[in-house]
Amino acid sequence: MPESNLPTQSLKPGGVRRVMRNLGVLLGGRAVNAPLSLVHIGLATHLLGSYGFGLIAMMYAFARTIGDVVDFQSWQTVLQYGLRPLTDGNRREFQRIVAFSLLLDISGGIAGLVIGVMISVFAMHSLGWPPEIHRIGILYCFSILFMASATPTGLLRVFNRYDLLAVQGTVATFIRVIGTAAMLLAGPSVAFLAAVWFLAEVAAWATISFMALSEMIRRETHIGFREAFYSVVCDLAHRRFSRNYPRLWRFVFSTNINSTLALAFGHIGTLVVGAFVGPASAGYYRIASQIAAGIAKPATLIQTTVYPEMARLWRDRAMSRLRRLTVQVALTAGAIGTALLLITFFAGEPLLRLYIGPSGAIETLPVTLWLLAAEVVTVWGLPLEPLLFTIDRSDAAIIARCLECILFLPGLILVVQKYGLNGVGPTTLAGVTLLICIQLVFVLRTPLHTKTGKINA
Repeated sequence: MPESNLPTQSLKPGGVRRVMRNLGVLLGGRAVNAPLSLVHIGLATHLLGSYGFGLIAMMYAFARTIGDVVDFQSWQTVLQYGLRPLTDGNRREFQRIVAFSLLLDISGGIAGLVIGVMISVFAMHSLGWPPEIHRIGILYCFSILFMASATPTGLLRVFNRYDLLAVQGTVATFIRVIGTAAMLLAGPSVAFLAAVWFLAEVAAWATISFMALSEMIRRETHIGFREAFYSVVCDLAHRRFSRNYPRLWRFVFSTNINSTLALAFGHIGTLVVGAFVGPASAGYYRIASQIAAGIAKPATLIQTTVYPEMARLWRDRAMSRLRRLTVQVALTAGAIGTALLLITFFAGEPLLRLYIGPSGAIETLPVTLWLLAAEVVTVWGLPLEPLLFTIDRSDAAIIARCLECILFLPGLILVVQKYGLNGVGPTTLAGVTLLICIQLVFVLRTPLHTKTGKINA
């Protein structure tokens, strides 16, 4: 197939309609994934208790945090730099971007494994790990290798295959549910459940990698990929690669730094609670954060679909439509998130009592409501960070994250030490609100125009 005839279906700008269509596809996957996640967590908590489940949560949070730190978010590189050559039918250029992204994943995964093992060997007491999970925790660090799947994710997004992303999102949950249910026969065991979670990571990585490769083969973009991969390796070794992409490394490190700073609202909470309060409270926090994130997922999934659309509009210099999309996404996501918060406020306690029992509900409900409120504030500002990266203001996005982390992380540690689990929620809400306000100021102070100065309606 000639390069000029490469398939480019679904790459024309579609505005908010495509965002909502892709959101609907992802929500179809979440409709299966969310209840399965609740079944898995509830079953694991009943079998292992809050303490045992807390141990699993602490190991997973540590591995995921290290994986996120070394993750270059290379799916954004595939979208930002691979979309134009794919649209123009330039197979060779597209393959070079994908190869570069894949190298980032490989190097990040290996670095994460080494860092994770070193920390878990020499600083496990600082992590709050009791002696019974020292060896298990070290072995679980090998799951970091399979958390580096950003390139397949970017390929499926640039190919507009959100249906496959929705399928992939359920794989790990299915494995966890089946494995947890197997403990009814094999007997409850922290080591067994840790192995199940490890297997779930491997299965999810294998699934998305296979689907991305299949899509490349279907579009014949795999032809000549090996040569493109080797050429990128040689160019990187001889420092020639950046000559063709002078701003690429800046973009890569900007997304990595920003995603690392974003960990403040990720699994850091589990690590802090586990280290200063104990595994049982870490388990309750994990349950609360999972429930809050799951309830807000219909709104937060919009960000997954909006970034590719923003990249397309920026590519086409359609600035008016980019502004309109930003406002529409903020209003849509915010309305959904607010409605879900109100429903949870009135229906949360009886559902939690049914889910994890009366004592667990008492511990978990206040944290869940605070974290859900933080999620709602986040979804109101959902398009701000993708917009800053799209319009080449990654520096502003990083400054916003830095300011938030400087204030939030020390505050979180102090509050958890004094108030325990009950202090996490209000601190998280305050930190999220600060972040969104800073991002909004940067967006309002940045005029939307391209480097050429040409603007399309």
